[in-house]
Amino acid sequence: MVLPIARSFHTQTPYGRLKGYRYGFPDAPAIVVQGGISATGKLWTPSGDGWWQSLHRLFADTDDYQFISFDYLGGLGDSDCPDTPLSVKEHSNAIHHAVQSILPDDPLHGWIGGSFGGVLGLQYALDNPESLERLSVIGAAHKPSVHSSLLRYFQQALIQRCNDSQLGIVLARALAMLSYRSAEEFESRFSSSDDAFEYLLYKGERLLKENGNSSRSLFTHLTPVLNEYSINPEPIETPVHLVDFTSDAIAPPSLVTELETLLPNCTSHVSVQSEYGHDGFIKNVPQYGTSLTHFLFETHLETT
Repeated sequence: MVLPIARSFHTQTPYGRLKGYRYGFPDAPAIVVQGGISATGKLWTPSGDGWWQSLHRLFADTDDYQFISFDYLGGLGDSDCPDTPLSVKEHSNAIHHAVQSILPDDPLHGWIGGSFGGVLGLQYALDNPESLERLSVIGAAHKPSVHSSLLRYFQQALIQRCNDSQLGIVLARALAMLSYRSAEEFESRFSSSDDAFEYLLYKGERLLKENGNSSRSLFTHLTPVLNEYSINPEPIETPVHLVDFTSDAIAPPSLVTELETLLPNCTSHVSVQSEYGHDGFIKNVPQYGTSLTHFLFETHLETT
C-alpha cells in the first residue's frame, strides 16, 4: 500500500538545490508526479491536505510502484530560487538530474503531469527518450494559448506596477484563480459578483499569508516561463496519454487536440466535461482516473 507519507530528500542540481518527496517502496519502479506552478512535492498527507490529494485514491492500494514529486525551483516549498528564471528545459534538466541521483540505472515507469507538470513531462520525454516509459499529460499542451498568455501578462503587470508589493501578489493570485475556473462554476457557486470577488481576494491573501513574500517568485520566476516555452512533440516516441477539460481556458481542448495530432505515439486522449476549468485536473480525477490507471498499469501488463 502506498501510504500518504513521504520521505523527503534534497539533490544539488546545476540550477540549485531541489527538494523531492518519495511515496511507497524505494526499490519499486518510479512514477514522477508534478502539478502546477503553485504545487509542491507534498502530493498527499495523512491529514488529507496534500497538493493533489484527490489522486491518492487511485494508487493507495498498490505496492508495486513508488511515486516521486519535487518542489519547483523558484516555486513554493523548499527548493532553491535561482537568481534568474529557468526555462522549461532547465526545469526538466533539474528533475532529470535529481532522478538520476536516486535511480541511476532505472528509467521512470511513468510521469503524471498536471498543468505545468504536463509541460515539463513533454520536455522530459523529448530530452530523455530512453529514461521515460510513458507520459500522462493532463490539462497541458506543447505551447501556451494566446488567451492564457494574456492573463499571465496581466498578472506580471500587477506584480511590477503595484506600489504595494503585497497587494500586487494578492491581486495577481486573484486573477490567476479567476483564470483557473470557468464562468459556469462562478455562476453556480456565487450568488453575486461581490461574493465571488471576495473569494478571489481571499485566495490571494491566503497565498501571501502561507508563503510570505516568497510567493512573489511564482510571478517572477514561473509565470513568465509559461509564456515563453514551445515544445516540438513530433520527435517524442514515448507513449502519451492526454486529458483535456472542456471549460479549460489555460490549456483549451483545441490546443490539446493539436498536440495529439503532432505526437507520433499518443495512445489515448480523454476529454472531460467539466465546470471546473483548468482546475479540472485536480477536481475531476474520478472522471479520468480509470483511463490513467489503465495507461500506467494495465497497458504495461498487456505488453509484457
